[in-house]
Amino acid sequence: MASSTENTWTPGGKNSSTKSAWWKAVLGEYPTGVALITSRTAEGDDLGMVVGTFMAISEEPPLIGFATSVGSRRAVKVKESGTFCVNVLGYDHEQLCRAFAVSDPDCFQYGSWDRSPLGNARLTDSLSWFEGTVTQVIPAGDHEIIIASVSDLGVGDGNSGLPLLFLKGGYGSFSAPNEGFDVAAFALRMRIANAIGEIVQQLADDTGTECLLATIVNDSVLVLSAANLLPTRPEDGVIGMVFPFAAPVAPVLAAWGSEERQKSWYENSRHLLGRVDRPLLGRLLDTVRERGYAVSAGDRMGMDFERIANDPTSTRADLSQLWAAVSQDVERTLDAGTHHPDVFSLQFPVLGASGQVEFELVVTGLQTDGAEQSFAAVVERAQEAAEHLTELVGARFPGTPA
Repeated sequence: MASSTENTWTPGGKNSSTKSAWWKAVLGEYPTGVALITSRTAEGDDLGMVVGTFMAISEEPPLIGFATSVGSRRAVKVKESGTFCVNVLGYDHEQLCRAFAVSDPDCFQYGSWDRSPLGNARLTDSLSWFEGTVTQVIPAGDHEIIIASVSDLGVGDGNSGLPLLFLKGGYGSFSAPNEGFDVAAFALRMRIANAIGEIVQQLADDTGTECLLATIVNDSVLVLSAANLLPTRPEDGVIGMVFPFAAPVAPVLAAWGSEERQKSWYENSRHLLGRVDRPLLGRLLDTVRERGYAVSAGDRMGMDFERIANDPTSTRADLSQLWAAVSQDVERTLDAGTHHPDVFSLQFPVLGASGQVEFELVVTGLQTDGAEQSFAAVVERAQEAAEHLTELVGARFPGTPA
């Protein structure tokens, strides 16, 4: 078997800064659970520290431990206290986790707390918790391992979601198999899409554009109907085209979706890109809600998206490169006055009876030549169609009176 040393590291092979970066990069491929260690200072104040190194060491006798940097001030206080409680964090604890990670003085204002048997702060909705008395501290290079004898343990109230993980420098979770796919509900969406196809066709005819109707199925976006296809489309059309529901693509389906759907949108993007720019994507969702529709711009959306996203032979690397390129164009879509030739498509929400988005109405092939008045006319006509579609599927359009 051929060997390669290009992506390996041996002691002395690289300088210290390069070794440190490479060490972190390689470790970043290994997902770790996230736990919050709580204890009390000698003065009786609560303290907490986030770790990714909590471990179960022994069942008989029951021992737990965690690793911490030598000299960590909070770890010193834990050792002085002699006890600690491990709160295993769930996906819904990310904000709390970040507060403790940056030593926010109000970090204990996040979450709901009670007292453990030994008097430490205990998160009521942690996935599980363990408490013990420090019995040993083992030096280990630039870290030390603090070991405790378990005195009590239990589970939380089950409301914090799947475990919070740290991977590739960011927080996330894994996707459990979805066994709750509602075939009847999806069949109803297909029937609705077929029934409202005439409205989609009329919009395409009135505006001289291509119009698509898409929906979300688990972690994918699926095109259900199309009108006036662009000449560049494949010969077999785009109905049935499917692509990942991952930020920043399809923000309309996230902006008016449930909290869980938005988390999935973020998380699927992290799986493709290895990172998530949450502030930028948050601005994107806010802009989409304020504007009432989404804008896609840039050459990659027009030239490569359908070819790569809908090709069954595309690899994850192909999708990652495509999503990275599309992500670079997000900033320009935040311009509320966007009406230039770079605009590739507009997407409008069609809500269902639950008040959440069921479909997105996509308008492409705009021939506005940069004219603001023409662009505004297309937007107005498409918004009217989206509102009409929303009324037909039994919900109120955002902003319309009750």
